[in-house]
Amino acid sequence: MAYRIPSTATSSAGRMKAWIIYYYGDNKQFNLSDSVQMPILNSPKDVLIEVSASSVNPIDIRRREGYGAKLIGTYQSAKNVLQMGGNELEKLDFPIILGRDFCGKIIRKGPKVTKFNVGDKVYGALNVTRHGSFAQYCAAGEDEICLKPANISDGEAAAYPLVSLTSWYAIRKFSGYNEENAFGRRALILGAGGGVGHVATQLLNNLGMETTALCSERSFDYIRQLGVADTVDYKQKDWLSELSRKPKYDLIFDTVGPRSYSFELMSPLLNKGGTFVTIVSPIFRNVDQYGLIPGFARTTYTAVKQTYYGLSNGVNYRWAVYRADGNVLNEVKNLIEQNKLKINLDQQKFSFQQIPEAISRIENGSANGKVVIEYLNK
Repeated sequence: MAYRIPSTATSSAGRMKAWIIYYYGDNKQFNLSDSVQMPILNSPKDVLIEVSASSVNPIDIRRREGYGAKLIGTYQSAKNVLQMGGNELEKLDFPIILGRDFCGKIIRKGPKVTKFNVGDKVYGALNVTRHGSFAQYCAAGEDEICLKPANISDGEAAAYPLVSLTSWYAIRKFSGYNEENAFGRRALILGAGGGVGHVATQLLNNLGMETTALCSERSFDYIRQLGVADTVDYKQKDWLSELSRKPKYDLIFDTVGPRSYSFELMSPLLNKGGTFVTIVSPIFRNVDQYGLIPGFARTTYTAVKQTYYGLSNGVNYRWAVYRADGNVLNEVKNLIEQNKLKINLDQQKFSFQQIPEAISRIENGSANGKVVIEYLNK
């Protein structure tokens, strides 16, 4: 059963403003419409959120280009059949609303929502099977969101969710490190100056791990301010030799991908029993290029091959993915409120009307930090 929005919560007869795309491609595909259907609460545990801020992630650009379309579409269709008896009202057909991160106010909740009240300010990252946050309103499950940290603005809060969830899941869920086993262990972050990387360095520091940051020299000062003194410039020719001269690592966290840092290249830097975890999986790319079954087959082959290579050399190989998780966001909220987790924000701010420009700033490499969009006067 779908829980439709009552008239008191609509902008105009159940319609809202949103940035939509009708085709995959470049930024020219974006259209600002004021007649997009407002989200439908498909579960009694869903909430409707009036978005006050969002931020841009590289995945938004890749999704605009069509990345993951086949797999996400297949998953959403199967989910609708199972949960909604074949009703495909929320299938991600065109037009599509992009955007994952958000902060906003709950304006309606389903009848089984117990954790939140109307008027609560929350933040989160939408699952890829939901329409996105580049809109006046979005819908999320109560288990997917968390109360906004009290000591930061809506815009700053909207910059945290996806990069924090990704880092948390890679370190804790897929690599198995926590307060009981991480202290004194050694970790290497590949791409430490990026959105996920600079959050991950702080999470590792909070666990008491000795961390090395591989990043550009221009990121050194900021990374050191976050508590990581050991930095290596990936642009220098002997970066791998420099890393090889250091004590080996228990964890290598790859935020960049195999084109630059393959498992085979980096695994000699690991201690026996160490883990190489990457957030760059080939599954979406393989399914997009080869189709569902051949794509899964290629991905499975890669996973088995890498796992076998790792086991043969006494180390572990992991692909890490995140999911929208309110419990993790609550842990992140606590760290933010204790000033133990900070986010690097780009100096230029954008309005709701400037979302394509915000995406271009990431795409052309001009941004120096997370790009935030504030939805004032939509």
